[in-house]
Amino acid sequence: MPRKKGIPRLRIKARIASKVMEKDLIEKAKLLMDDPELILPDCAGDCRSCPFKKTRARLAKIQRFKDDPVKLAKFARGGDRLARAYAATIGLVHEEKMPYLATAQYPVGTVAYAMRGKTDREKLIGVQYFDSPKWRVLSVRDLVNKKGLHFYSYGDDFVCTGRDPKPPEEYVKIAAESVGATRLDGKTYSCPHSPASSNHIEFDWVTAGSKILVCDQCAMKSKNTLVKLAEGMAVPRVLNEFDISVVRAFEDVAGEARCDDLFAKPLDRSLLDKYSSGQVGDKELIEEHLKAVKEDLATVSRRTYIKGDRCYGGDVEAFVNDMAADEVERKALQGLLKEVSHPVFVEQGESVNGLLSMFWSAHGEDALRAVAPDDVAKKHFKDDDESVSSPLKIIRRAVKEAEHSAVDARIPKYVKMSQHAEFVDQVTRAYKTGGSADAVAVLDGNKSADHRVRSIAHGMYLALGITTKSWKFTDEEKEYGKHLETFSRQLLESDGPEKHHEAFVQLLREAGCMDEVKRVS
Repeated sequence: MPRKKGIPRLRIKARIASKVMEKDLIEKAKLLMDDPELILPDCAGDCRSCPFKKTRARLAKIQRFKDDPVKLAKFARGGDRLARAYAATIGLVHEEKMPYLATAQYPVGTVAYAMRGKTDREKLIGVQYFDSPKWRVLSVRDLVNKKGLHFYSYGDDFVCTGRDPKPPEEYVKIAAESVGATRLDGKTYSCPHSPASSNHIEFDWVTAGSKILVCDQCAMKSKNTLVKLAEGMAVPRVLNEFDISVVRAFEDVAGEARCDDLFAKPLDRSLLDKYSSGQVGDKELIEEHLKAVKEDLATVSRRTYIKGDRCYGGDVEAFVNDMAADEVERKALQGLLKEVSHPVFVEQGESVNGLLSMFWSAHGEDALRAVAPDDVAKKHFKDDDESVSSPLKIIRRAVKEAEHSAVDARIPKYVKMSQHAEFVDQVTRAYKTGGSADAVAVLDGNKSADHRVRSIAHGMYLALGITTKSWKFTDEEKEYGKHLETFSRQLLESDGPEKHHEAFVQLLREAGCMDEVKRVS
């Protein structure tokens, strides 16, 4: 027979019965010998006829033969199934040894029991654990499915409310406290962490007329809050008792629009089915739901910005300022988000690089155009794995090239230069486009043996504040270079094409280079 949908697969194993387990089962079996009513729920409903009427009569008959193991074995093989479990359980008293126990795993835990007679394992477990609120309800599960009855097990109480789904108030209180919802305000139970103002799971207990709010941190501790709330219940469908929602709370920090409504999406029914059966816990419920909500944001035509629990409404500038660490990041984000017309959500710890990655394929070129000229942006934009994973690196590379091009464009260009003029031009361009490090790299790479070139190099080193390279030069080159230091500094620090040209020509003349300097721009 195929397993019913929604009922978790039962795992059965065997274990050697410990002395403690054996003694406990036998002691409880002795109690049942004297009082079979211990396995039956009390009536708390208005039923036309009690569904346990025939069972009671059968239990009374079996009790009369409690000292006859042969008769008990026979009763355990036929008749009312709950009565069979009763006969099989009190028959344990007559056994000399109980070598093995079966174990069964349910969403609420694992239980060991003695498998005897011919009846349902749930009946055996419910009877043998008649003193356990979470296990005794298994004995009536068939009546729930067949007749639509409702049972509630809590503390020392085990009650049947018939077809009335309203749970006893005491059960609601105990169930709420079991998941950490110890505060009561009217009809709302909540954990001590003010869950209404933070991310939480809300259980609207429809049949009880109560609500239970549990913050995400407390929910994680319970692993599966719904299973915990319902572990003493036997009802036709647990999800009919509760309306469950995952609530993400936001702090409005800018803008007029609120963000709560964007996340007020009903939980997926298939996800709820897995949750109610214990296949997923609170953590997976929250994560899967929020993942679905975030995916749906792309279908909403509304400019709203969210970072963690901070809602910026439509204020993109406030959102970007909170994300960006410098002007490049700020401009890049503004360019990127300019064409994004749906809500944008990032977690609190998300980086600028992560946000850029989300929209790089569609709007990466817009981000580049915000920080660099169109030709540079077009050159650097690529929709490949490297770019998508490290877009900020691509952006900074484009910015550097744009800055280099902008500086280079302000430096005069020359043709038919002598080796001395060409060397000075290389060092100066390297400095003005890349800084001291680039200029030093050009100086260190110079291998010329020309006296004037070497003297100019020494002068440039000194102008850059570097005195540790003097050992490379002759006394004459050092003396000449010391003279050229001031003129080299004037060139490096010159601002604008005309001042650059004047300082360039003067340095060459002071170095003894009388060749014509032909400027083309």
